[in-house]
Amino acid sequence: MIKFGTGGWRAVIGEEFTFGNVRRVAQATALYLKEIGQAHKPVVIGHDLRFLSGRFSRAFAEILVHNDIPVWFIEPVVPTPMLMFAVEQEKLALGIMLTASHNPSEYNGIKVIVEGGKDAPVQVTNRLEELCKYIPQLEAPPLSFFDALEQGKIVLYSNKNAYIDSLLAQIDVKAVQQLNLNVLFNPMFGVAKDIMAMCLASLRCSVDLINAQRDTMFGQRAPSPSREALQDMEYLMKQGGYHIGIATDGDSDRIGLYDEKGNYITANDILKLLYYYLKEYRGEKGGLVRNLTTTHVLDRIAHSFGEPAYEVPVGFKHISHKMDEEDLLLGGESSGGLKIRGHVNGKDGILAALLAVEMLAKTKKSLSGLLKEINEKYGTLHFGEVNLTYRAQDRSRLEKILLQDRYVPAFPWRLHRTSYMDGVKYYFTNDNWFSIRFSGTEPILRLTYETNTEAQAQELKRTIMGDKTLNLPAKED
Repeated sequence: MIKFGTGGWRAVIGEEFTFGNVRRVAQATALYLKEIGQAHKPVVIGHDLRFLSGRFSRAFAEILVHNDIPVWFIEPVVPTPMLMFAVEQEKLALGIMLTASHNPSEYNGIKVIVEGGKDAPVQVTNRLEELCKYIPQLEAPPLSFFDALEQGKIVLYSNKNAYIDSLLAQIDVKAVQQLNLNVLFNPMFGVAKDIMAMCLASLRCSVDLINAQRDTMFGQRAPSPSREALQDMEYLMKQGGYHIGIATDGDSDRIGLYDEKGNYITANDILKLLYYYLKEYRGEKGGLVRNLTTTHVLDRIAHSFGEPAYEVPVGFKHISHKMDEEDLLLGGESSGGLKIRGHVNGKDGILAALLAVEMLAKTKKSLSGLLKEINEKYGTLHFGEVNLTYRAQDRSRLEKILLQDRYVPAFPWRLHRTSYMDGVKYYFTNDNWFSIRFSGTEPILRLTYETNTEAQAQELKRTIMGDKTLNLPAKED
């Protein structure tokens, strides 16, 4: 079954993610474009470095051409935000990115980008799912990709220079050039290497690269900029000599950072740093939006500047929509994705990384110094996440208990309110909170929490994991 989650359709290669199913999604896309009267506009298609991504993207293009829809094909690989930028700048109706982003290597996926360069809203993905139900497994059409290319029905497209220029236009280039920063950059075997290297060179940074070659197994780790996946980088950072360490995920829409001492900067802290920098040092106007599993310290920062803070479900399309609706300055999520007003209409890890570099240059402070400044002003909360692998029967049982019956565990603190906006989230009167939701891209149950102390976090985990009614799966992902 083809099911779009929070970040597109993703599935295991060779099981559900097959050439036949990719062609079904492509045919559904063609039918959708005809329904909305946009089949005359080109569709821009890009792909990442995953196993068979290039072949899958060519198969997708062949089906569109078979339906008389023109294709602009990006070759070689492309960061997702660069493809989003193309859809927006070229005023296209649709863009297609073959990627499973930060998922493990056995996955591949399809992200659909709509007009304005935005993640496809649920109305669009629901329609594609519905259309797919009536489309059988498809074989390759008579006209091959390379024949279509020769006939001009597929056109090779590149917006690399325009995208790089747009990134540098957001940065105070001269300020960074004066600092001679030493940067360790880790693209995690993903697609950011060339773009990032060119931008950092323009900023006159000295750059060392690791994990920059193609490896479809991603070094036996998921290409997600978590601390667990960045241990080789952490070792190098702790040797000293770098002002900042930057990592980007498989398709470059998320980042991870290390400070000058080799300390890992969490995604929540990255959001705090960049929003505080934009407000305190650049004097930017505007509030923020975060998803419901992201730190509430951001709200404290926004409110201190007299700005609003909004909470939305997981899925970056909700963040982008709220940013447009309220003209917000920044939107972000605890998984490392963020958007800054005035650029790509979705997550852009490359811009976020370059802004972090500018932050060092403009403030003349280190990452650790800036984070200390923020923590002293706004306090700290203990944030954590537990990921549990579940079976199909676990999901149906837990959905009934939590979402239909609305069972409330015996929490150790007084409950202020409960939200069922996305899974279930409990807000307590002492500023602690706890969320349970199913991942939109993997068979994982995500337990996320934020407490005032580590001891409270452990107390919360004991309560939840020991709850006999919930009987949560014990296996952590």
